[in-house]
Amino acid sequence: MFRIAASRVAIALVLAGCSGLAQKDPDPTPVSPTAVTETHVVNEGIKDFPTFESMTRTYTRANMQRSESTVSGAGIFARFPGSASANARIERLDRNVVWTLDAKYRRYSECPLQGCPAVIPRKPPEKQSADGNKPRDAECRLKIGTTTWAVERTGLKRSINGFDTEQYDVKWLVTFRDNASRNATGALSIDLWTTPVTPALEGAMALEKSYARARDAVLGMANDSDKSLLLPIEVGRMLNSHLSQYVSPTDRSKFLAGATKLDKVKGRPILTNVTWRFAGGACAMEASMKEFGDKPRFTFTSEVMSYKLDSLHDSLFAPPRNYKRTK
Repeated sequence: MFRIAASRVAIALVLAGCSGLAQKDPDPTPVSPTAVTETHVVNEGIKDFPTFESMTRTYTRANMQRSESTVSGAGIFARFPGSASANARIERLDRNVVWTLDAKYRRYSECPLQGCPAVIPRKPPEKQSADGNKPRDAECRLKIGTTTWAVERTGLKRSINGFDTEQYDVKWLVTFRDNASRNATGALSIDLWTTPVTPALEGAMALEKSYARARDAVLGMANDSDKSLLLPIEVGRMLNSHLSQYVSPTDRSKFLAGATKLDKVKGRPILTNVTWRFAGGACAMEASMKEFGDKPRFTFTSEVMSYKLDSLHDSLFAPPRNYKRTK
């Protein structure tokens, strides 16, 4: 408990320093409506996704976005467990540019939205199976069977960070079968709390949707921003990673498409608690089952701390003048 509290203090301190990247008043640049979101995430991690805790502030307009994040944890996120690291990223669709800010050394890098070309030569890719990712057992593949959703509006209500929310209990049960007719079951449980879309939130949501549409248009990507995401993007990535050694990329894509949106849930998600369990003997997973027992493969919590429409200076969406550009 002390470790979690300490990490939150570290995150708060670093985030406060990160927000200082923007110029302080008096600021001669114009002000414009800006959607501001602050989100706290706790991820207990699986392979390729280490345990971490983060706080992110996102500032969004119709053609630009700035994200300031602090991350505390292990693995790639921190040199020492419990320490915090910070970064800021600015995307400008009107200039087709991405700036990454380094507050510690007062410098920034610049890339096009499509990404900078690789500087270090990459190693030749490992040989893969025809379906893409090579499983532990090249002869074993999981096929997705039945998929069952259960959504219950529990009637419970509570105030979370100043938002009036109500609870949804969401269950997603998926069956799998391998080529030896052995079965496995995946169970996704979501404890979801949403808030009604009030006029105060509607303006901020409209800006975020406009930005998402415009960004996807610039990058040539399909967009379905009119529907709210049921699952945080990170959860989809972890599910994809967990199943990659057994399920083909095509089947995973179809599988995850059904997990991201659900029209029965109303309102804007404020608190999302996700657990993923996997059990069964398909593809000889018994050894893995013993490792986890009844525990979930991963748990993930995303909590909106604040969400509003504010009038902010244009300088927030450009590197500070005293920052040097790195090559």
